[in-house]
Parts: sequence; C-alpha cells; structure tokens
Amino acid sequence: MRNFVWDPAQYAHFAGHRARPFVDLTNAVQVDAPKQVYDIGCGPGNMTVTLAHRWPEASITGFDASAEMIDDARRLVTQADDDQYANVSFAQQNAATWEPPAETDAIVSNAMFQWIPNHIDIISEWLKSLKPGAWFAMQVPGNSVARSHQFIGELAGEEKFSVAADAAYTGETVHSVEDYTHMLLEHSFRPNVWESTYHQVLTGPDPVFDWVKGAALRPVLQKLTEHDAEHGTTLHDSFVARYKAEMLDAYPPYVGPDGQEVTVYPFRRIFVVGHKELDYFI
Repeated sequence: MRNFVWDPAQYAHFAGHRARPFVDLTNAVQVDAPKQVYDIGCGPGNMTVTLAHRWPEASITGFDASAEMIDDARRLVTQADDDQYANVSFAQQNAATWEPPAETDAIVSNAMFQWIPNHIDIISEWLKSLKPGAWFAMQVPGNSVARSHQFIGELAGEEKFSVAADAAYTGETVHSVEDYTHMLLEHSFRPNVWESTYHQVLTGPDPVFDWVKGAALRPVLQKLTEHDAEHGTTLHDSFVARYKAEMLDAYPPYVGPDGQEVTVYPFRRIFVVGHKELDYFI
C-alpha cells in the first residue's frame, strides 16, 4: 500500500455525515466495561474520542498510518478541557504490521480496510489471537459500483491520466457480506454483518467532488499533483474539471421549496461486527 498524504481538514469537512456510520458500528459492540480498546485507522481522532465518554475506564488507543492525521488527533486531545480525554492516546501505526496485545477487549475500524488489499488475511490473524469475549467491529464503503467511484477508474484509465492509474480506487478489495460473515465464523465469532445505504444530503457547487476528494479520490489527486510539479503539466486541474462535470450530471441537484439546491448522494457501507464465543456454532 502506497503512503499517501491525507488532508485531515478536508476529511473532517463532512464530519457529521461520516459520524453516523461510526456510531452505528460502535453501538453494535455490546461490551460494558472494556479495559483495552483500539481504533484502527482513526483519522483525525474526532470519532475516537467519543469512545472516552462511552467507556471512561478503558484505555483507548487510536492508530493511523498517516502522520498528518495523528498530529491532528493528538492536538484534539491536548487542547481539550478538564482532561476529558485523559484515557485516549494516538500513535502512528500501519495496520498491516500491527498485532493486537493479548488483553485486547475490542477493536474498531471505520472506513480504513478498503485501502489494504489483503485485509481479510490481516483481520483473520487478529481474530485468531484475540481472547474469548473480545469484540471486533469494522465498517468499509461498499460504493464501488456508484458513479462517483467508477468514474475515478475510468478517467485514470485514459491515456492522458495514466500516470495515476495505479492510484485509482476500484473497490476490488472490499468483499461481500457473505465473505466477512464466513471470516468471523471461522474464528468462533458470533457474526453481526449488514449493509446500509446512507442518502447524504450535500450542499455547495460541487458537493460530490468535495465529498470524494477527502477519501477515495485523494490518492489520484496526489499522484497527479506530484506529476504536474515534476513535469510542468496541468493534469490535476484537467482531471478535476472532467470529474466535477460528470458528478453534476450523475447527481443532479434537487431544488427544494425554498429554492435552495441540495444534492442527494447515496453511499452504501458494509458493517462487520463479531463477538468471540468459543462455544458458538451455527
């Protein structure tokens, strides 16, 4: 997995919209008093710190491979009043090389594993090592068939933009709900796997572009920016112009009774939650 430079501010621009899947995910983790909780792929930490209120006696650690995200997460904790996040810490860590400690009670991961092609293998090793009673919960976008995501690959596949082809998000690393259910069952986890489509109501002149550029589109834009800086080209701007035009056509705005334009953007997500029960059988 190539190391991309993430923009915490852009990612957090839709913090409210991105919060609901995290809340829905963690609400399914039915543990009352865990001692050790890990948030893998924590981003800027704005959702990780909510776990401090739910589990005030737990040691909560957020990991992310991005140094920029971890810097923002640490600032969030240090600038908080009254030590309200005293039980939360953050560290830069690549999920592919991490191993959960023996006393781990819960692992959560929100919209991160889609970036790791062999994530089922990685998660399986974690599930195997987790103690009885432990919880695992992750959520990944299942929007690869949406025009907002398909068009990234189509554009990057054109000869003009081919320098970014290897960075295009295709969704091929996201598996089916059946695959994730079987993964949990193989390691004696009681599975709770489902999918939801959130119809996000977005505003602004290019709302879908603004949403996607903070995540799925980010690696392609970075690759094009780097190429432009080295070769004096304007591929980034050309790509963005083409993408914006296609998104306005694919997701036309809706004009409400007050005359305000909004864009309804469907976004499908897959949720995978499991509780390790060694005597559990279907």
